[in-house]
Amino acid sequence: MGFARVAAMAAVIGVHAYSPLVSTVYAELGGYTWWSANLLDAGTRWCVAVFVMISGALLLRPRDESVGTFYRKRWAKIGIPLVAWTAIYLVWQYWRDDLGTPDAATQAASGAPSIHLYFLYVIAGLYLFTPFFRTVVAHSSRTALWWFAGASFGVGVFDQILSLIDGAGGVSAATRFLPFLGYYLVGWLLLTTENSPRTTRFGIAALTLGVASTALGAGAAAHVEGEWGAGGEYFYAFLSPPMIVAGIGAYLTLRAAGERLAVAENPAALATKNVVRVVSGLSFGVYLVHVMVMYTLRDLGGMPEGYPALFAAAGYAVATAVISLILVALVQRIPLVRTIV
Repeated sequence: MGFARVAAMAAVIGVHAYSPLVSTVYAELGGYTWWSANLLDAGTRWCVAVFVMISGALLLRPRDESVGTFYRKRWAKIGIPLVAWTAIYLVWQYWRDDLGTPDAATQAASGAPSIHLYFLYVIAGLYLFTPFFRTVVAHSSRTALWWFAGASFGVGVFDQILSLIDGAGGVSAATRFLPFLGYYLVGWLLLTTENSPRTTRFGIAALTLGVASTALGAGAAAHVEGEWGAGGEYFYAFLSPPMIVAGIGAYLTLRAAGERLAVAENPAALATKNVVRVVSGLSFGVYLVHVMVMYTLRDLGGMPEGYPALFAAAGYAVATAVISLILVALVQRIPLVRTIV
């Protein structure tokens, strides 16, 4: 899963590099620059779905582990970073954006103290119920589990559609994980599905179809609305049907690529495996710090409008990845502090 984790980490950085262009902060809606950014953004939006599926693949396997032992292990991995980074990002936004105490409390209560930290609340909620999901996995047929995953996706898709109605929908820190349960279950189911050439071809086709449908759907919605708004954001949300297809396709494609890399023995493959191993160990920390790094770089360097913004976004993405990797590698060497990354 290391290869998929590294790819998803890179995709997350890409999303945050190009999303300001799609939301028309640095690009005019409907122009060449906007459509290019829209395609690039849509092409990396599968990242969070893949992260959740990786977690399900690794943790839902039935094993002899008490509930208490599981919670103690997971608290160290997710609980401490959740508390620490919630506080860090709220303080940073107070300094950077003059975030007031009421707004900070609202963001924390909603489980989104920063644009990316909702993921910690998603994973924490899924971990809370994982010991019980393991029992379901151990004593259910694969057919029943597919129905469970399908029903979970159905509820999530329906909830997201209802949220388009003005005033409807919304989640809190306590419920943010629920829409992602389908991805969590499917991660396990796909891991235990044979990785055949046919499965890989299906994954590539699903990824291509999902990304294209997301980009075209978001573009059409923005055109109808005359601005970037709820319609475009719906297609980009993680439980729109095109994004579900893209997420599952990305997971299958990356799993196949990772398994092929694992058995390769040529010098280039061996070097790549070493890089993947090191970067995979830093990926969680990079996810946590990269928004602060990217926004700081953009604040200092500015952002051109129009066509040059595409290249500037790519430059910021690369710089953010490099700086974040270095920062996390350094922090992981510091006793006590290393627990937050």
